[in-house]
Amino acid sequence: MEAFLAIVHNMVMLIGIVYIAQLVVGVFNWPARENNPVYRLFRFLVSPITRAVRAITPAKIADKHVPVVAFALLFWLYVVLIFARLYVKRPELFQ
Repeated sequence: MEAFLAIVHNMVMLIGIVYIAQLVVGVFNWPARENNPVYRLFRFLVSPITRAVRAITPAKIADKHVPVVAFALLFWLYVVLIFARLYVKRPELFQ
């Protein structure tokens, strides 16, 4: 169980880092970011997560805000996984 949580925790962290990298690359050339091959690579890497979040969010949320919502959900999942791993390793801390 500990190994599974470690793998999921690291995957969530990696996806979050890719979202941050996509933002940083986009900031350098905001109007033409869609023409940047690195930005497109990052968008391709996180597109499954963005599509999944789009499927669970209400239609009222604009498509341009979905990556922000996805990053927020990943952040809170990361925090939950920290506590889950800590609980598996040291359950006496939660008594």
